[in-house]
Amino acid sequence: MAGGDEGGPRPRGLFVVGAPRSGTTLIGNYLGSSPEALNLGEFGGFHLAYNIAPSALGAMPGTFRDAYLDDLRTHAAWFAEGLAATEGRGWYCDATPFNLAAMGRIAADLPDAVFVVMLRHYAGCIQSLRRSFDSGFAWAGRTWADSAEVWAASYRSAFELPPGRTVLVSYEAVTGRPRQTLEGLRTTLASMGYPTDALDLGELAVSHAPPSTGPRATIGIVEDGEVQLRPIPCFDPGRWSGDIHRQVWPVVQDVHRRLLEQYPTVYGSPAAPRRLWVHHDIQGLVEADLGDEW
Repeated sequence: MAGGDEGGPRPRGLFVVGAPRSGTTLIGNYLGSSPEALNLGEFGGFHLAYNIAPSALGAMPGTFRDAYLDDLRTHAAWFAEGLAATEGRGWYCDATPFNLAAMGRIAADLPDAVFVVMLRHYAGCIQSLRRSFDSGFAWAGRTWADSAEVWAASYRSAFELPPGRTVLVSYEAVTGRPRQTLEGLRTTLASMGYPTDALDLGELAVSHAPPSTGPRATIGIVEDGEVQLRPIPCFDPGRWSGDIHRQVWPVVQDVHRRLLEQYPTVYGSPAAPRRLWVHHDIQGLVEADLGDEW
């Protein structure tokens, strides 16, 4: 799978994965700003090779199907490594969120790759997915339940992470305690060999919000020519109703509870709305009791 210079070390891969709208673009651009890494952005090549192509071909009984798919996976790595090697970089950074679904297989094929997994609570993520849908991104889900399934389907693949090569990052921690959280991320990645000395804080001042809502608050803000970090909201409780919750909860509850059980110190929850209202056929608006549904 080598795409680097013959006889020289192969560039290594850093994969930033998670549900769409979980901060993968933000953190991917930040980590990919290292002068020693090539930022591939949302490359998509690994997603195509590991997820889309096998699904598109299905169970076709062609003699060379499996050999073709093997070659496609080899090419995705060869292409990324070759680009990085041409630029004289020792790493490449791929922030395609959908690589999460294939992380185990990518890890097996690339035994020196490192993975950053962005974990975001379903409520804020689904709100952002709804804005993405309004901006024309059909994959984000046509209904609240559809967007909830995008979130749940993404994180069903988050429970068999390659040991020693995975860093879990809470989106709620990034937005609530940006300086402390990013310092911890840099320290951990440096211990895995990733170059973190010259990352560009300016990437944290760029909004990646869906275009229909315009630029949103960023954790980085430029003051007197320098980037300062600040907390920002990760969830809007005023835009979450009991009726929305009724549509979303049956879809997310199993994955949500498993994330809480498996990653209790990382997977965080924003404060639940103080009051939620649902429509009752006879009584009109009545207050909903969330119980443990959060």
